[in-house]
Amino acid sequence: MEDRPRVAPRSATSSDQLLAFVQYLRGKKIPVSPADTLDAVQVAELLGYEDKTRLKTGLAAALAKSQHELGVFDAAFEDYFQALQNKPRATQPPHHRADQSDQASGEPNSAQPASPNGEPDPLEGLRGNALFDALEQQDETTLSIAIETAAAEAKVEEISLFTQRGQYVRKILDALGDEALREAAIELEQSEPAAFEAVQALREQLRDRVRDRVERAYLIHASAKTEDLLDESLSKIKLGNVDHSQMARLKRLMDRMAKKLAARHGRRRRRFRRGKLHVGETVRRAIPTDGIPFYPRWRKVEHRRPQIMAICDVSGSVAAYAKFLLMFLYALQDVLPRTRSFAFSAALGEVSDLFARLPVEEAIERVNLKYGGATDYGRALMDFSELALSEVNTATTLIILGDARNNQADPRLDLLAEIKARAKRVIWLNPESTRLWGTGDSEMLRVKRHCHVVHECNNLKQLERIIDKLLSDRR
Repeated sequence: MEDRPRVAPRSATSSDQLLAFVQYLRGKKIPVSPADTLDAVQVAELLGYEDKTRLKTGLAAALAKSQHELGVFDAAFEDYFQALQNKPRATQPPHHRADQSDQASGEPNSAQPASPNGEPDPLEGLRGNALFDALEQQDETTLSIAIETAAAEAKVEEISLFTQRGQYVRKILDALGDEALREAAIELEQSEPAAFEAVQALREQLRDRVRDRVERAYLIHASAKTEDLLDESLSKIKLGNVDHSQMARLKRLMDRMAKKLAARHGRRRRRFRRGKLHVGETVRRAIPTDGIPFYPRWRKVEHRRPQIMAICDVSGSVAAYAKFLLMFLYALQDVLPRTRSFAFSAALGEVSDLFARLPVEEAIERVNLKYGGATDYGRALMDFSELALSEVNTATTLIILGDARNNQADPRLDLLAEIKARAKRVIWLNPESTRLWGTGDSEMLRVKRHCHVVHECNNLKQLERIIDKLLSDRR
């Protein structure tokens, strides 16, 4: 037989496994940079892959940067690096165990299928095929390397669905050369039943090993993709429809978005142009040097510090959206240090002190309890004008979150117009679809004329995009 499983060098296979392990860790939300990956490769080259305990310790030192990450790393390592020698050996077919005992006793093999008249062994034609020989001799090293090579050829790392397992098992078996064994089994099925059973037993062992390899690939590669897919889907779901069971995942996703935005828009040291020469001060400082202005003085230009004011409707219809907007803003305090928050349903009040004293989640619960109720935008704008209108200036960005449904009351758009005239920017975020604006008691079509920016915003992806734009405009 000419079909032989292709054998890859052990170092190449181990290196591929390590890179796949790094991908697996990223799927488990452990940040592994390219530099960390290079460190891990160097560690593996120094320590080798034989001693799994030593390898685990070395890789943990290179890849796990906190106690939490270390715990995730330990579990991930055990899932991925399963030492081949610790796996239960496949059950050998009866004729093979007889071969081994006969060879040990120096007697000819009496268990090999042969006809009573001494005809040649029907399996003799298969011997010389590397795959058959490795299976018959239970050569773990050759089989393991051959399966890894075939898995790489079949691109098993691209598996993404549980239902694709059978497809990849077939691809790997074909790459190994199982077709030759299958054809031999078909030829032997009618003429040599004992030989047929022996070949089928070896093929079943091979199929089990390949199935294990595919399932391990699904665990490693598809689980990471599944996590990313879940996060992507969750970021596009309306925040008001998020199930309580998904709140922990949503909170992690929001924290990750906030860290990404903070890294992108982190405060940088500003460079200011010098103002005009301050002639009087320069002349005075030049008196000790006989009028030579060694130390010129420049007029300073005062810059107003930018600030964010967030006004959130916390009535029942939009309370969930207000909660996530406030959580998102306060997760960005390193980038937005001057954020003042106001909440209302009818009466409006400042709630910034709650966020300064309490964890964000607890502060939001108290806000909802205190200010929840029927909506009255007119009264809320009047209260805001009394509380903070005098502090709104050209450095202020005002974010209003609400559906602009005012129960047929007067929305006091004159006050909104005055706020717009004073502020640098007024941004209105409406969680309702734009198709519903202006329907029923919605005042949105009138409201948008008195805002600089109006957006539909009802999921995390939209909120991230809007805050990203806001931070970019601050620079």
